[in-house]
Amino acid sequence: MKTKNILITGISGYISQYLLLTKPQNVNVIGTARRRILNRPDYFPQTIIRLDLQKDVFSQLEQLTLPVDAVIHTAAMSGLGACEKDPQLAKRINAEATGELARWCQNRRIRLIYFSTDIVFKGDAPPYDENSRPDPINVYGQTKWEGELKVRENYEDYAIGRIALAMAPGLNNTSNFIDWFVNRLHNGRQIPLFKDEIRTPTFTPLLAEKFWEITLSADTGIFHVCGAQAIDRYSLGKAICQYLGKGFELLKPISLKDMRDYPRPVDVSLISKRTMAKKGVEIGSILSYLDKMFDKKGTSG
Repeated sequence: MKTKNILITGISGYISQYLLLTKPQNVNVIGTARRRILNRPDYFPQTIIRLDLQKDVFSQLEQLTLPVDAVIHTAAMSGLGACEKDPQLAKRINAEATGELARWCQNRRIRLIYFSTDIVFKGDAPPYDENSRPDPINVYGQTKWEGELKVRENYEDYAIGRIALAMAPGLNNTSNFIDWFVNRLHNGRQIPLFKDEIRTPTFTPLLAEKFWEITLSADTGIFHVCGAQAIDRYSLGKAICQYLGKGFELLKPISLKDMRDYPRPVDVSLISKRTMAKKGVEIGSILSYLDKMFDKKGTSG
């Protein structure tokens, strides 16, 4: 089978590193990073090029002489609070840079895979499938939705994968909800968790595998790569504590109504109706993967 060269943006990010760990054998990865990466793990690609999303992406990538078969665009400004504080930068990175990348892909006839989010939805009419119309209520959701539009208006050979809360231990200087939760649990610190924010969390290694299937297919359009169970964070926290043999004393239920810095959608549960080769892209309930997420000592890893 012919080896394919896949360019992954934001190679040191949380999602990208799981893509590297689940990479098919017939794939050679070229990574992009804003800064030089020191102490690369052995699973990192040999070729990593500099790419700054705050500058024109098209002109930067025009200098690339290596052949590329597809691009997986994971790089983004993803912090909801950070996006609210600097909406112009969020728009630049999540929307404008994505449009420039899509134009470069179109110019070179390269397939483009774009990571999007469940936060593009308002959260008042769940569950949301691939045909549901986005109606974001915060800057992050708005700029990611604009990124989707940039991809769709610039090119035909694209796939947009909307994901929910990706869950698994962080890799190589990245962290995740699981790391935060376990750290607080083991250090006896209170764990505030929303009781009324509902999502369809996904086990990250399987999410990465699904994105490789999408990337290497010829399927285009929108995919919801999500877990099969909608759950709020407080209930999820209780399930994790129960699995680890811990009590619920440190868990503190909080409400989205107490959030005043920026709006968060209440229920952005995703459902997937898309298939590839007659197989769905939906993943099982996050609760069915707790044994793979934790070792016998009750630590993430």
